[in-house]
Amino acid sequence: MISLKSPFALQTSWGRTNCSLGVSLDNFEELPGVTAEVRSRGAIPSGRFRSYGDSALNSGGININSNKFKAIEIQADKGIAICGSGVTIGELEYAAHLYGLLPAVVPGTGYVTLGGAFASDIHGKSQQTKGNFSDHVEQITLIDRNGIAQNYTPETAEFKATAGGMGLTGFISELHINLEAVETPIIFQKEIRVKSLKEMLSSLLKLEDEFPFTVAWIDLSGKYDGRGVVIGGRYASKDEINKKHKLDYGFKKEDKVFAIPFLGSVNFMRKYTIRAFNAFWYRKPVKQGLISYRKFMHPLDLISNWNLLYGKSGFIQYQFVIPSLESDFLEEVLLILREFEISSAVTVLKRFGRGGIGYLSFPIPGWTLAMDFPAGTKNLAKAIEILNMKLIASGGRIYLTKDSLLNVDDMKSMYKNLEEWKNLKRKMDPSCFWQSDQSRRLELC
Repeated sequence: MISLKSPFALQTSWGRTNCSLGVSLDNFEELPGVTAEVRSRGAIPSGRFRSYGDSALNSGGININSNKFKAIEIQADKGIAICGSGVTIGELEYAAHLYGLLPAVVPGTGYVTLGGAFASDIHGKSQQTKGNFSDHVEQITLIDRNGIAQNYTPETAEFKATAGGMGLTGFISELHINLEAVETPIIFQKEIRVKSLKEMLSSLLKLEDEFPFTVAWIDLSGKYDGRGVVIGGRYASKDEINKKHKLDYGFKKEDKVFAIPFLGSVNFMRKYTIRAFNAFWYRKPVKQGLISYRKFMHPLDLISNWNLLYGKSGFIQYQFVIPSLESDFLEEVLLILREFEISSAVTVLKRFGRGGIGYLSFPIPGWTLAMDFPAGTKNLAKAIEILNMKLIASGGRIYLTKDSLLNVDDMKSMYKNLEEWKNLKRKMDPSCFWQSDQSRRLELC
């Protein structure tokens, strides 16, 4: 029998603020060998542990990983990829680009598994035009606690409960994903330096007329005035490509990445280093021209373990979305963080064009802001408490994939379809076998 003593695994969230000790399994056939004590804590599907909080952790319970679900079949004539849930976004991108195809929606990292992408219903720089990841999935195969597989399509309630359902409705083993044809897999990028938040919002909206990919970086330190850099991107045409930029430019099966050596408890992301980094990033020359797909879509992946920059204590990412008409809330965020002297080195603003198909999908039409705070920052808990209160009053919500601090009452206020999702969860998983540290914290099971 497998117990917590033999064998077990220590898992850590990407933010490195949460960890869990439990049993890690490679397949369902191993479940009967797990003790009743461990089974009572249920199981959660897991991939590369790229969620920032505790959504992929299951203390004292089971993680069923997707490492063996790695098949990729590209049906180029149909523009479809049939993939195992353990395939990463980057692996799909590489396989698809060989056929002149690419996924329509990808997140800021290529290391996320497709199963995790669907369970989080991820979004990317194309959200305002392409929607969410689940909008481009034709079918999922979901395995229940008994190892029985069932296929679901977008019109089914089970599909909608699983999209953004944080792995709490079953184990996704396979996905049928619609791809889009691209003339080249190279990006033409344009950057604009802006001096205020008002100018940033206006520039983002204007860039959408020309560029399907848009995002903005904000200097969240110093004067907290909303200055930053707005970025637009589109696929380059073949006429724009020169000899330097071949069609495989930026695509290698094994990309060269830089790894930070482990330096114990050293935290490089302190108040003055964050301010210096932001000042440098704001003043660096703006770019206009060709850039490789992966450098544009997944810039942080160039450093494989960048989360170590925050030292032993890790960091907390706080990401929210507010309705389009509540953009004044963004100014309030700057004022609150300036008052508490809380800085963020990586602060990203994006516009959402539509909501998601899932009952717990994060996006709504509006503005989303993601901020990274070193864990242990003075007054951070108080500031987030105030922000959550004002966020709820504005009709906004927190992204569950990034969450580690939300409470039960705030969850109910933010996600209006929560009870409908819970009813489907009970139907699909009556014994609440699928659970995580986050689901217990938020009473989702």
